[in-house]
This record gives sequence, structure tokens and C-alpha cells, in this order.
Amino acid sequence: MAEIATQEYRMVRVDELEPHPDNPHRGDIDLIAGSIKRFGFYGSVVVQSSRMRIIAGEHRWRGATKAGLKKIPAVVLDVDDDTALRILLADNRLGEFGGYDDTKLVELLQGLPDLDGTGWRDEDLADLLDDLAGEIDVIADEAATPQPPARSAPATAAEDEGEGGDGDLEDEESDEDDVEEAAPSAPRPKTGITVELIVTLTAAQHAEVTELLDRIRARDGEAPLPEIVLAALRIHADR
Repeated sequence: MAEIATQEYRMVRVDELEPHPDNPHRGDIDLIAGSIKRFGFYGSVVVQSSRMRIIAGEHRWRGATKAGLKKIPAVVLDVDDDTALRILLADNRLGEFGGYDDTKLVELLQGLPDLDGTGWRDEDLADLLDDLAGEIDVIADEAATPQPPARSAPATAAEDEGEGGDGDLEDEESDEDDVEEAAPSAPRPKTGITVELIVTLTAAQHAEVTELLDRIRARDGEAPLPEIVLAALRIHADR
């Protein structure tokens, strides 16, 4: 059964603490220090009491040191070395199983006047926007096999020997008349050309489009996007 670990919360001098020598994780100290300078240090680091060794929050401690803080809050745990190492590994690893709702993230970042102190940069936002734009795929149309022009049925032997005895001549003239008088066939849809459709959406519109596509595919299966778009346009055009 889960329980609360025995721990003590107290302020400690940054020079009292030491990083764990086996910590494999690496962080961006400058970004962390910038956040601390903007918002102050919040939260705490987790420390093994017997060694005053940091087992969670090493880079926040390094950022605090770089930002010029003399003391920071610490949660001090009385654990052995094996448990301390496992906590360190868990703290680094478990966060990797999380993820972002990129559409929501972009909406939040674009709503800020600047990204100072957030850990996000303008180039990060640009990459997110590029990724979101690339989520809509255009499916290529299959080229149709060219069809030969329609011709009238050949004349029978009896028709060749018809009135006037000039069956061959009359047949040729008849064929020419058939070609000239034949009704034109219905136009075939244009195929064989892949057309890229680019639609500019706001973050809110993109979120709604993504939600609607998910609902459609949950109901109808993995329907191709062009079919969904065409169906929607036909409904709108017939209003």
C-alpha cells in the first residue's frame, strides 16, 4: 500500500548540497536560471539526508546557483543509497512518458506577449507550427488508363452489298456520318494530377478540425481525408 515517505522540509544553503555522481540526465542550466530570475525559485529539490546529495532537482539547484541564490528549499529523505538511486532514475524517467497536446500548447504560447522565462523559444514555437501544418496529408489521385475514342459498329456483309452496288463506298460515307453525328460522351473527371490543398487555420480552428476528424473516424473508421473534405463541401454547397 502506498504511503507518504518520511521527509523533512527545510531551507538549505546551496553549497551544502552535492549532485549525485551517477545522474545521467543533462539539462539546460541557462534556461532554468532564466526562469528562476523571472519568477523566483518555487518548489524544492529532493535530498538524501545522509549525504546531502540531490536525488531529484539537480539542474534546478544548478540554475539557482547560477541565478545567485544562497539558499533553496529542500525535501530531505532518510533513504539508503539503493533507494536514492532508484528515486533519481524514476524522477528522470517518469516525466518522459508524458506528452503535450500540441494544439493547446501552441495556443497558449501564441497567447503570451513573449516567451521569456517559459523555457520555450520562438524557434520552438515555429517548429510546433510546422509539425501541426504537416499533420494533414494529401492523398494522390490514381492515374486513369487512357480510353480510345468510341467508334460505330462495323457494317455487316449484307449492308456492304446494299443498294447501288457500291457497298464499300457507302459504308465509308456512313462511318463518317456516324462519327460526325454521334452524341459527345460525358466528360470524365480529371485524374492523374496530385493537387496540394493548403488551408490556413488559427490554432483554435485547427483544434476544432482535429476534434471533428477524430469524431468522424471514430464513427466511420479511417476514412480518407479527401473524402471527408469533399463530403463536407458538397453538403455546404447544397444548402
